[in-house]
Amino acid sequence: MSYQLTVERLQTYVHTKVVGERTAENAIRFLNDSYAACATRGLGALLLEMHLSGPCLTTTGIFDVISNRVPDALKLRKIAYVEGSVGDATMPAFAVTVAVNRGVNVRLFRDVASAATWLSELY
Repeated sequence: MSYQLTVERLQTYVHTKVVGERTAENAIRFLNDSYAACATRGLGALLLEMHLSGPCLTTTGIFDVISNRVPDALKLRKIAYVEGSVGDATMPAFAVTVAVNRGVNVRLFRDVASAATWLSELY
């Protein structure tokens, strides 16, 4: 199961990017590693950039992954999510809906530039 994480600290947020195989384990690992990157740098805003390949997770799988990571996500002020490689465009939107319904301030963006602009805004 391949997994490659890059972390970049910017002035007001952390940008994490993952490349690898699309599995529930990799998704949980990415969200966990990304939160830890924010926490260790003392920042409350996060840009998640996912480039995972392979079949989409099921809706149940996505629900379980997001539900697992909500407690840490609630500690962040803003989360921007860019999905770089997905076959079914409804699945990233579903993931965001699950998180938002649990109180997470997360938005889905088409590109990193738009996500970065939103994260740079004060509120």
